[in-house]
Amino acid sequence: MLIVDGCQALRPCECMKVRRSLSIIKNSGLSNLLDEYTLDNFDASAPWQKIMKDKAQLFIDDTIGNWFFAGGQVGSGKSHICTAIVNELMKRGSEALYMRWRDDSVSLKRSIASDGPEYFEEINKYKRVKVLYIDDFFKTERGKQPTAADINLAFELLNHRYINKDLVTIISSERFIDDLLSIDEAIGSRIYQRSRKYCIEITNDKSKNIRLKEGKIK
Repeated sequence: MLIVDGCQALRPCECMKVRRSLSIIKNSGLSNLLDEYTLDNFDASAPWQKIMKDKAQLFIDDTIGNWFFAGGQVGSGKSHICTAIVNELMKRGSEALYMRWRDDSVSLKRSIASDGPEYFEEINKYKRVKVLYIDDFFKTERGKQPTAADINLAFELLNHRYINKDLVTIISSERFIDDLLSIDEAIGSRIYQRSRKYCIEITNDKSKNIRLKEGKIK
């Protein structure tokens, strides 16, 4: 509560942004992962896993002008480490939004076709939110190449966040940076430039698929 010119006035609680972020994340399908996918319980027993965790911890304190990219092997802990980063940034008061590329891009492209205001409302949520986590970026059906509509959508979204250095972008993908460059150099080079310090690429090796190991989480 504030006192303004001798009168009492209400103001939003400082924790409301975090509460709203948690609501957004939970409604986006991460409700079961926020407690499970933390930095503390990330398995860093292998050298490549330790690199992932170390880079994540450094990134959390160095987000201005930087992005975090984790690409490569399925089931290697990319979603775990990215979710853990989002979790830590929310604890520090940042609003966050989780984007499941394969599902949410379809919804956005459908709203474009409807030629209504819904698209601009939806895309602006992803463009402007302080912390955006894009999961499974450019994941397509059975490994097909992204369509021109996918590329146009990705460029519009990522270019806005590329220009605005205070916006934090976290990306996981089964593709490597070279794959992204071959799909669209403008998109791939922007991702690489922003994530250069915090770019993790896990080589394709089924022994690194933690989901296949009993008792492990991805």
